Amino acid sequence: MKSSYCRSFQSRTLQRRYSILAGTVWTLSMALLPVCDAASPISIEQGRQLFQKSWSPGNPAISSDGLGPLFNGQSCVACHNQGGVGGGGEAEFNAHTIGIEELSIVGGPVDDDVVKRMVSTFHPGFVLGDGTVINTLAMSHHGGSSAFSQGRADFLKQLPAEFSSHGGPVSASETRFATATPVLFHKEVGNYQMSLRARLYQRNTTALYGAGLINQVPESAIRLAAKKQEGHPEISGRPATLRSGKIGRFGWRANVASLVEFTDQACANEVGLETKRKPQPADPMMPGYRNSGIDISDEQIEAMRDFMAALPAPTRAIPSESKKRIEAERGEQLFASVGCAVCHLPSIGPANQIYSDLLLHDMGYELIDLNHAEPYIVRTTPQSRISLSSNERVTGTQMVGGYYGPASQISVDDVFSTSKTGDFSRSNRIRIGRPLKRGFNFVAPNVPEARMQLVDLDSKDTLTSNTFKQEAYDSNRGRVDNATVTREQLIRETLYVRVHFEPTNFNQEWRTPPLWGVRDSAPYMHDGRAETLLESISMHGGESAGTRDRFLQLSLSDRHAIIAFLNTLVAPPNAPQMAM
Repeated sequence: MKSSYCRSFQSRTLQRRYSILAGTVWTLSMALLPVCDAASPISIEQGRQLFQKSWSPGNPAISSDGLGPLFNGQSCVACHNQGGVGGGGEAEFNAHTIGIEELSIVGGPVDDDVVKRMVSTFHPGFVLGDGTVINTLAMSHHGGSSAFSQGRADFLKQLPAEFSSHGGPVSASETRFATATPVLFHKEVGNYQMSLRARLYQRNTTALYGAGLINQVPESAIRLAAKKQEGHPEISGRPATLRSGKIGRFGWRANVASLVEFTDQACANEVGLETKRKPQPADPMMPGYRNSGIDISDEQIEAMRDFMAALPAPTRAIPSESKKRIEAERGEQLFASVGCAVCHLPSIGPANQIYSDLLLHDMGYELIDLNHAEPYIVRTTPQSRISLSSNERVTGTQMVGGYYGPASQISVDDVFSTSKTGDFSRSNRIRIGRPLKRGFNFVAPNVPEARMQLVDLDSKDTLTSNTFKQEAYDSNRGRVDNATVTREQLIRETLYVRVHFEPTNFNQEWRTPPLWGVRDSAPYMHDGRAETLLESISMHGGESAGTRDRFLQLSLSDRHAIIAFLNTLVAPPNAPQMAM
């Protein structure tokens, strides 16, 4: 039975011409996967209209609040517009998150309640509804209560950068200024004093051209690309292993597996449209606010997915002048010879001339972002936790999911767990944070730690009784020695799995961005910090440092040749355009 939530495409090349805007006709042509249903032109057209729709607050017809209350843009095309509908966006549309790098609390014994109270003074959004304290917070550009808007403005005022009315920095250089500047915060509450260091992290809007082909890349092709790099002396890309068991393809961290999931999350997080699965961003200044319904249906999400899947893939613009064509061809050869093509594979699966392996790579400390990549799962070990309480809590290093990547939990818990072997005397202590006698210190983790994950909510309860002799006193008869006393206790055994991760630098890992269309998608890098392709190459670090250095050691004419080759990778000329 085929799911209505996951319709895809048939095994043949689909070529259709249809009117997508008044007076505009464009051709859809792509290789399609087998044994699936083709998206209809009606669904694609409906998706285009929804992609360009300017949403408004409140929709009494379906009892929902519509746009927002927090949002980055009123429509998808507001940010995705470079080269046409579905393209990338300038730095002024960058999405923002605040990340807590370090904090310390002194002045007395610290438990989780103290941490919640103190961190809330910096921003209440770092405390989730269930009481979990996290170290990253998405900061929407628009909407929210006056208190939220004022807090957003006050935070940005602390940064030596110029921001646009759209919310992001006005240029790549301003992006660098904003990202490089730490924000220091100090607060006293009663006897406690907190010192905190935070930073603004940014994400640049990616182009969606060719997204339908990326959606079709088999997991086996992504794993094969990683396998081929295992023996490389410098490069060691890895698949983005998601908690769902899938491999990620979309997003700067490859933390989204499919195009329909990407659409679902973007509707909620960027436009504030609540879906059946993804809640809209909440205004922490209004904790009692609830949306009375959903803002966008599954059918509408699928239609938008169909439209994005139908967007044409970028193409090559080969120079007609012989001298320039020869230079670009030489640049393509040099691109491979210095090592760029190890990660920027010309093709993967059906995505021809994509120039990406869709893998995560460690790009060095200068490109750190605390919305980390999903940790690479090595294995899982069954565990059991014994408790005298009926209330169980999943503990350990919590990977709290986020649209831009998971956050880390800030907690002072000491947790005891046991290996699922029946020998509960062999326990392992997991220490989260470091509770001190008179305070608490937190430093954002650079690598993942093992975590506990609840896998069976039906815990086993055992009623035990313990009979023993105890002196008892009867007021009528005087003291009675060695009375028999029976004490009963309810012991709960809860099943978990301990997830073991490869110790990768998950704050520094980024998906290899596809280079198709790169000429028409400036600025570059994950946060748009590079204005030009030359700047972008120079900012590569980590695994790519050797490749970067070999490029920089080339002659000037050879470097120009590589840039000339990259400039042949252009946005699709038949991309749909906005109506004038």
